[in-house]
Amino acid sequence: MSEDRITVYVNGRGVTLHRGMKVKHALIACDQALYDAAEAGDLAVRDASGFDIGLEGSLRDGTRIFTAKPGE
Repeated sequence: MSEDRITVYVNGRGVTLHRGMKVKHALIACDQALYDAAEAGDLAVRDASGFDIGLEGSLRDGTRIFTAKPGE
C-alpha cells in the first residue's frame, strides 16, 4: 500500500483513507449516514478498547472504530 494511504476499520469494514484524515472521514467513507448520526449525537464513536473518541480524532493504519447508541 502506498505510504500516503492507510486502512482503518469502521464496524469491521475496511476503508482506505489518505494519511492525516480524521475519524469523521472514516465514517463518511464507510457510510455517510454513520457520520450524520454521529454528528447529530445519535451515535457514539468508540475505539477498539471501548473509549469514546471524537469526530476530529486522529487515525493510524489499522485503527478500528465502532459506533453504538450513546449509553450502550
